[in-house]
Amino acid sequence: MKYRNKKLRRNLQKNSRKYKNVYIKLMTIMFLLTIFVFVGLNLIIKDKEFSENENRILQQKPKFTFDRLFEGRYTKKYEKYTVDQIVGRDEFIKVKTKIDSLLGKNSENGVYKGKDGYLIENFNKPNKEYLKANIEAINKFANKHKDINQYMLIAPNSVNILSDKLPNFAPVYDQDKYLKELDKSIDNKVKFINVSDSLKDHKKEYIYYKTDHHWTTLGAYYAFLDFANQAGLDVNPNGYEKYRVSNDFYGTLYSKSGYKVDPDKVDIFTPKDKNDQVIVEYKEEKKKSPTIYNSEALKKKDKYEVFLGGNHPLVDIKTTSESDKVLLLVKDSYANSFVQFLTHYYKEIIMVDPRYYYEDIEKLIKDKNITDMLYLYNSNTFFNDSSLAPVLNNI
Repeated sequence: MKYRNKKLRRNLQKNSRKYKNVYIKLMTIMFLLTIFVFVGLNLIIKDKEFSENENRILQQKPKFTFDRLFEGRYTKKYEKYTVDQIVGRDEFIKVKTKIDSLLGKNSENGVYKGKDGYLIENFNKPNKEYLKANIEAINKFANKHKDINQYMLIAPNSVNILSDKLPNFAPVYDQDKYLKELDKSIDNKVKFINVSDSLKDHKKEYIYYKTDHHWTTLGAYYAFLDFANQAGLDVNPNGYEKYRVSNDFYGTLYSKSGYKVDPDKVDIFTPKDKNDQVIVEYKEEKKKSPTIYNSEALKKKDKYEVFLGGNHPLVDIKTTSESDKVLLLVKDSYANSFVQFLTHYYKEIIMVDPRYYYEDIEKLIKDKNITDMLYLYNSNTFFNDSSLAPVLNNI
């Protein structure tokens, strides 16, 4: 009896080892097959240039040189390229977000899952090198063009204004501190317009999108009132009609984080006196439009592009305003929903986005007889921007 039991145990152990070996071999084959399939698909499928879901340009395959390899630039870019171009990237983001949520994590890719359905992008600590170069270029430019009325409006992000929506103990840098330091660093020939207090006064209103990193049209409007006060514009606070153009906007933070929340609404404001006739010329694209709004964008994912169709190197807006002033608006995408409030006060508005602009800005100023200038950025972009200084320095 004992002998039979020992023999049975040996057989069971032998079969167990056998099945375990088979299982390991199967898992190894499946793992290698999965890698082979993904590598094969990535070789076959054409690389994407733009992610509509994330609303950004994707890293393309870097050109190999030994210099770049030894300097480390090639390796870093190739690593980013493989991450950006991997097959099923969007699905992987969704799965990762679900797993992290189950584990109690409240942030993904720099985006916090806040209260009341808000997704809030973290504030990146300023890049000292870029910031120093930008400040020096702005001050030099201000002294070179003393005849131009110059203003600066660096919009705080929702992480600053809606801090009460953040998860408890979320580690964030204080934007107000850096904005105050920037104010002190800028030459007094440039009027610095700090809109933080005004936006905080209206924080209970819908001034930032819940799924996107931009301010809403209402948020832009409150900032415009501060600008108008500093620039001496005669504004009727009740002079606009609000029109809702979308109820289903899912913005960049929705895509970047993978969190499932309700969609945003998009509004436009038009003057009640109907004095909003414009001719918008997109210089690089060589096209014109009789409106600053792009209704085709409402059929796409990024409905914020209803404002001017997104970002462009150079946009020239001619208006029916009786003013003789010409505004140079040096900007990022926050200005796209802000410019609708300016058309009544300037006969022409030239919008320059330094991230894409490579022409001679001095020639532009001379040709257009610029009288006024406004730097309009959001804090996250401005404090880490490397494109402004080269444009102002005409490099």
